[in-house]
Amino acid sequence: MSRSADPQGYAAAPRSVSRARLRVAGVLAGVLAGVLASALALGACGQPTRSDDGIGPTVSVPVQPTIARDTPTVDVPDTTAPVEGGLFDASTSLVASTCKPTGDSWNFTGTVENSDSVPHTFTVAVFIVRTSDSSDVAGKEIDVTVAPGEKGDVAAKGFWRGPSTGVECLTGVTVKDQ
Repeated sequence: MSRSADPQGYAAAPRSVSRARLRVAGVLAGVLAGVLASALALGACGQPTRSDDGIGPTVSVPVQPTIARDTPTVDVPDTTAPVEGGLFDASTSLVASTCKPTGDSWNFTGTVENSDSVPHTFTVAVFIVRTSDSSDVAGKEIDVTVAPGEKGDVAAKGFWRGPSTGVECLTGVTVKDQ
């Protein structure tokens, strides 16, 4: 085996060495391809696969305001009217009331009348509510027992401190002993 000089004057490697290098490079390329294929195969392990079960991906859809009720509404009897069996309608029992601010302090006064034949304990509820969104700002409940055919006064002085604009006063009456 002879070595021939390349154009720059260096001795060239024998052909057998070049062939050996090519074989090593080929083996290395084969090993590298095998490692790469193994890595790809192992990388796919445990990954979800698409199934053709007919169920598509889940999507979110906002509720539409035009959806009709599933069940029909049931007519509810009027619960504000007196009924047989001893129940008493208190909705008309608050016969006079005033709810207003004095400065920044809110006051309530009222009169409850018992038109029934038995004594009742009335609960008068007074609420300050925002006019913009009807949310409660403050509230007070006052109990008063009134004999049959009599009247009873209720009052809540300074039950809330706040502005007189943007709010309103609402009242309601219930019978506690029913």
